[in-house]
Amino acid sequence: MLKIRYSLDLELTNSIRDMALPEELHFQVRNLVVKTKKGSVLTKGEIIAEHPAPGGGAYHAAVGGKVTGVNYHSLIVNCTGGDDVVPPVDVNSMGKGAELLRVLQGLGVGVSQLSGKAEVLVINGLNPEPGVSVAQQLLRDGREELAAGLALARRLLSPNRTVLAVPKGDEVTIPGAESVQVRAKYPYSLDALVVRAVTGREFPEDTRVMNVMDLYDLGRVSLTGLPITETLMTIAGNNYRVPIGTPVRHILTVLGLETHPGDSIVLGGPFRGEAIYSLDEGVKKTDYGLFITSSDAIPAVQDAACINCGECVLQCPARVQPHLISRCAEYERFEEAERYGLNSCFECGLCAFNCFARRPLLQYIRFAKAQLKAKGQGAQA
Repeated sequence: MLKIRYSLDLELTNSIRDMALPEELHFQVRNLVVKTKKGSVLTKGEIIAEHPAPGGGAYHAAVGGKVTGVNYHSLIVNCTGGDDVVPPVDVNSMGKGAELLRVLQGLGVGVSQLSGKAEVLVINGLNPEPGVSVAQQLLRDGREELAAGLALARRLLSPNRTVLAVPKGDEVTIPGAESVQVRAKYPYSLDALVVRAVTGREFPEDTRVMNVMDLYDLGRVSLTGLPITETLMTIAGNNYRVPIGTPVRHILTVLGLETHPGDSIVLGGPFRGEAIYSLDEGVKKTDYGLFITSSDAIPAVQDAACINCGECVLQCPARVQPHLISRCAEYERFEEAERYGLNSCFECGLCAFNCFARRPLLQYIRFAKAQLKAKGQGAQA
């Protein structure tokens, strides 16, 4: 068994930097409900798409401009600029409840973890993946936003206990939360494992969990009343504030990063991120990193046959059988994949990362979940 624990400890040498605006924004709108059309002139902060999920946050234009293209996958905005901005919303003057949740959702906040009442609220303060330091950076430089976000989250959930999970040896605190130290090794930074470390229970129904990136966004909305139009990304060792929809090509050009034929460019992290198919692809709200992987560094993923080595099973922190789930997904036997624990998988990516046959295990798992979700929605319709 290849037993490796991947460190989340990183050294911060700079503050958050602003990424220059591109000439065009390329929003990924696949599976979103588009709320604009080609030829429309947008104001900065204007809504462009809504999330179909009940708790999903809307998407907004990071800058004023004209919509020059819309298709199934993407929406393109020419950044002509302009000083007009959508009027702010005073969310702090609103009473807690369904109306406030709808307003937050309309401002780009995912509210699935903010509804109802929680006995325990856990704030995941660990870096999400090796090489990504946005959580660590926000705990150092985003204290005002985090405090405002936590105050609003506590007002909505009324928890009896609020916990900030931080790496062992770190004394960081947020007003209103007690700090609990958690081992800073991947995959222990995943929400499900952080909750288990804090509460001693697996998937407790009375517990809500938020990462510090989402808490920071909630705090910015609370302080400014403006929608979320940026994401924070670790790129080449530094953290940048990047407008959502910024094409990868623009980032590479601005930072002087070189790529070569055969290289893979991953948005997200090295375990859970997704390789892009085009340099024109825009960054998403939940992309917290950009990585370039040389074609010589890691063997290419391929649709090879499983060799039954069992490595993915030994690595799996959810205690499911990724090799069997992926085989069912590969041959579109999705209900059978559920019986092998598909819905217990929290997509850490360790199975695919450690697969000796280089099978796309995580992609198969996500494919199966997406197909079952689409089938369920179709049945309801």
